[in-house]
Amino acid sequence: MALEGNLRDFNVLDVIQLLGQQGKSGVLRVWREKEKGAEVFFSEGRLTHATSSQRREEDFLGERLIKTGIISREDFEAAFKVQKESARYIGEILLENKMADEQSILNALYAQIHEIIYDVFRWGEGQFKFEILSVQQFPKISVKLSAEEVMLNILKMVDEWPEIERRVPSPNTVLYQTGTLEEDGIGLPEDHDAIYRLVDGNRSVQDIVEISLLGKFATSEILADLLDGGYIKTGDVKKPHISVKVKPGLEALKKRPTLFTYGLGLIITIILIFVSFFRVDPAFLWKDLQTREYLPQGYIEKMRQERIEWGREVFFLERGRYPESKKEMVTSGILTEEDLKGKDARGKGTNP
Repeated sequence: MALEGNLRDFNVLDVIQLLGQQGKSGVLRVWREKEKGAEVFFSEGRLTHATSSQRREEDFLGERLIKTGIISREDFEAAFKVQKESARYIGEILLENKMADEQSILNALYAQIHEIIYDVFRWGEGQFKFEILSVQQFPKISVKLSAEEVMLNILKMVDEWPEIERRVPSPNTVLYQTGTLEEDGIGLPEDHDAIYRLVDGNRSVQDIVEISLLGKFATSEILADLLDGGYIKTGDVKKPHISVKVKPGLEALKKRPTLFTYGLGLIITIILIFVSFFRVDPAFLWKDLQTREYLPQGYIEKMRQERIEWGREVFFLERGRYPESKKEMVTSGILTEEDLKGKDARGKGTNP
């Protein structure tokens, strides 16, 4: 079964759900023009791991384990050398050589899958192609998430992320423990306690996110809860360290600041003259961005319609004809009754 198409026609979550329902084993490749994109791996319908060429180096599995102190830089480099020679998965090598424990690797993989799919979900356009792989080609250590669970989590991230961003301070804000938990003898859930222990009066929000194995969304959500509960508080704002590499062609500007300043002033003067002669509505600069803003409420119904249309295409690929009714797709196992009733992965209904 080779499936391919455009993300404008079929949302990536619909494709993931379909592959989960069909119990497929393989790799879903997604990409945008001039970009390599990401890969999501399935084993018998369950998501095992994901990779992306668009992520920052610090988001990679090895880098996350180094920052948390679970493995050393030396151990990672040794494991990476083995990986290049054997083409095996880095997590598998780390576990086999007892450089890291299985649960830490699984936590990192869990966060990585959701963050990569969340990034792809926000693209809105791009290409995708699913290719079948044998189960033997998958790593021995993997999370094996159900497609429905991933859909639910991604939709939750989309719905709740704006509110979490509002509740959490800027990334460079340093956080402190207030001591309330210790004074009152209050216990925290395991995940909240793990994040609470990372708050030491030196680390910023960004530092905690980077060394946590729970991922940016879950870590930020927990930090917001701890702040709301009065268990932690904000402090000073760290000045971000910015390393600027000056290109050779800019060296002349560094040596001649007076000429550069004169040129900049001339450009600003020309812009002011232009504005004085022509009335410009600055709203047009951001109007298009507003029209592209994602609205989760209406998107659920759109996803349902796309899922049904995608089911028709799959039915055609497998049977050589289109189904005579939606019920026929249910009978063949391509769709479920919930799909026809208009229920999304969270159990919320829409009008079919």
